[in-house]
Amino acid sequence: MERFAFRAPSSSSSSSSSSSFRGCFGKEKIVLRRRFGTTNQSHAARRDNKSTLGQTTTTTMIRAGFLEEAFERAQQKSSEVEETLRSMQKKSLLPSFPTSSGVKVEDMKGALLSKISTVERGAVATEEDKEEIDALARNVENTQKRKNALESKFINGKWELMYTTSASILGLSKPKLFRPSGPIYQTIDAKNLRAFNSESAPFYNQVSAELTPTTKSSVDVQFKKFGLFSGLIKINAPESAKGKLDTTYVDEELRISRGDKGNLFVLLMRDPSATLDEEY
Repeated sequence: MERFAFRAPSSSSSSSSSSSFRGCFGKEKIVLRRRFGTTNQSHAARRDNKSTLGQTTTTTMIRAGFLEEAFERAQQKSSEVEETLRSMQKKSLLPSFPTSSGVKVEDMKGALLSKISTVERGAVATEEDKEEIDALARNVENTQKRKNALESKFINGKWELMYTTSASILGLSKPKLFRPSGPIYQTIDAKNLRAFNSESAPFYNQVSAELTPTTKSSVDVQFKKFGLFSGLIKINAPESAKGKLDTTYVDEELRISRGDKGNLFVLLMRDPSATLDEEY
């Protein structure tokens, strides 16, 4: 009968088994350490990222605030400069410029037309605006020492009214709906001593006139016929419908005239070839 004997493991075997157990758990510990170590590193990296992001955000906010403040200061400075320039401009425009001052006539005309463009042909001009425009007009007028507009080759043609102080022409006593809203023209025929004024919407008023020279630049104006709706209705003007007009400056594109009631007229040439029919 075969005998079975039980033998205790040898020290070498025990050591090997122990090593195996330790090795097994050791690997798990290593794996766990690696896993926990990676997690800890991730948390640390996230903390670092949050810290960096926080610093970046704070820096960006500081820079943004600085830029905003700088922009506001620049705007304020720009406004101050603009106000200074406007003040200097007003002061420099009040006196008349002689031709010897070195200021170009084109610059004077540009300043006049620029100011006029802001007052709706004069309908919304304040007293200050009127004074400034009058000063600008005189600057231009003073560049022509010889007042002989009626002899000028530029006087004839169709002119558009850009500015006037005449309340009747602007229709200031009427509701805005009934005031002239489109261009107002004046055609002059100096050779035949005639003139023709025409409005556009809303009523397309017209008036013809005969001119009688009193000087080389001024004329007496006798109105002859009034027309409504582009002449569909015509009315003979009364004898009392008269006035005076002095043309103080004229060139190929700009004309300045002054009426006997103190009104100022500034016009631009639109058609130098325009003529008047015999009817007018």
